[in-house]
Amino acid sequence: MGKRLDSFEIGRRIKKIRKHKGLSQEKLAELISVSFQQVQKYESGINRLNTDKLQAIAHSLAVPVASFFEDQPIEALPLSDQERTLIESFRAIKDPKVKECILEFSTFAGTR
Repeated sequence: MGKRLDSFEIGRRIKKIRKHKGLSQEKLAELISVSFQQVQKYESGINRLNTDKLQAIAHSLAVPVASFFEDQPIEALPLSDQERTLIESFRAIKDPKVKECILEFSTFAGTR
């Protein structure tokens, strides 16, 4: 039987995935119909999540609920539809210079 995770650990994983997906606390709050302060409380482990809210967060982040219980590398998480479209579009580009420009831009934008 596996160990039971506490609210802090689940919240930490939610925060890690949310940041990886590029979502702000405000945007996640909007998607799950709570205040951003409530998202802060979930992520810090102050407030426990019920199953409905946990499912809503998973849906909003485009990950299975199990992602909050399994300590897996962030790179192993399933891609969202947006991420999948971006990768497919990037792979379809024939011109290596265009690919390089897009890569440079996305790297720069990711640091902002």
